[in-house]
Amino acid sequence: MLTSRTNGHLHGLRHAPALFLLLTLLTHAAPRPAPLTLHHPVQDKNFYLLSSIEQSPSVRALIQADPALTQIATAKRSALLDAPRTCAADVECYAKAMRWSDEEIAQARAALARLAANPAMARFVDGVLRPSGMFQRYHAKPSAALLETAWEDAARKMNRAIDLFAVGQPPQRMPGPPPGGPPPQAAPGAPAQPPRGPRFDLTSYDVKSPAFARMVQIMAGIVGSDPKSLELFFQPTLKFSIELLLLHGHDEAGRHEPLEAGENRAAVARIATTQWANYPYTVIVVLGNGPERDGVALAPVGRLRLMVAVREFREKKAPFLLVTGGYVHPNLTPYSEAMEMKKALRTEFGIPEDAIIVDPQARRTTTNLRNAARLIFRYGIPADRKGLILTDQLHSATIETPAFLERCVRDFGYEPVRLLSRISPFDLEFTPLIDSLHADATDLLDP
Repeated sequence: MLTSRTNGHLHGLRHAPALFLLLTLLTHAAPRPAPLTLHHPVQDKNFYLLSSIEQSPSVRALIQADPALTQIATAKRSALLDAPRTCAADVECYAKAMRWSDEEIAQARAALARLAANPAMARFVDGVLRPSGMFQRYHAKPSAALLETAWEDAARKMNRAIDLFAVGQPPQRMPGPPPGGPPPQAAPGAPAQPPRGPRFDLTSYDVKSPAFARMVQIMAGIVGSDPKSLELFFQPTLKFSIELLLLHGHDEAGRHEPLEAGENRAAVARIATTQWANYPYTVIVVLGNGPERDGVALAPVGRLRLMVAVREFREKKAPFLLVTGGYVHPNLTPYSEAMEMKKALRTEFGIPEDAIIVDPQARRTTTNLRNAARLIFRYGIPADRKGLILTDQLHSATIETPAFLERCVRDFGYEPVRLLSRISPFDLEFTPLIDSLHADATDLLDP
């Protein structure tokens, strides 16, 4: 369905040629309400622009033929190839070689802006990037501006990965992006502030140790020895960044993906035949609670929340339970809150698998709601109908405060859901908001 902005634009052009109208429709295409195809989930979810370029032969050819981008590619490949010899055990040296400088980011941005005028690139932006929803908050931008902004987001995120997982520099707390713009960047030399979200997103190894330096040296040598994977200007830094993330065991963004083909397969099949008019709500979103102790799979508070959710499910308030919570407490836990809730729902409470939707990646309450909203849109659950957010009394009261929604805006730049009425101490009505599809340009574990 066209937005009001698009309708107004078309009204003023009602006498335009049909081809121009068609191009306008393509330019303002709404996100497709379907799961994305993920070939390499950790990379694809963090760097959707770059993965999409890798998978588009026509766009690859454009980029490889551009002199400015070719020059950047040559320099970055050389830096990576030489690093194991020139840097040896100096991890900061690897980081310096692989980071994107402001000048390099600007050079690549200018080159991409020029390429945006090419029909193949325009088709890519308007036929792949825009309808994916991954850049939803840039939806109103012209094609060139969307491409430029998406590139800058990706470059800053690669730098963030290097700063955090190579040298252990805590990420600075940054507010969410302004409407239609990239995340604000911290001023050079500004003191580090606590990162938003759990502090256990940080390194799993002592990055100052000789053992870690040896790992980085080996990794850089292996990544740099595969020239076919480093042809595009961004690939040397991209591959280095992803491997740093994996060195620390942080593949959370890609675990259990694609969900719709695995853990959520039965529920997605049932969604297509659900008679929504038979239920007052579409889903009951059950927020996870992570155990703080090693060896504990499901926190007692999480199980108590399930008791309320099961009671409401059996009262037929909604056809689906959507459990949300990632691998969070304690650091490198083998247990996902959502996965353990699903196990308990099936084995202890007898809930059928096709009534359970899982989000095993959310790491805080804000992303519980954002990820639930995403799944509603991606799986074709009616987004104009109400759902329920279910948690314990104290947690639920916190979500209802203005401070919580302000936190969402600070972290994401938008509110992921519209809160409606409270119907019990445990339940808040909500509807999902489309901006939730926008990928987080600062979060590497749950983008």
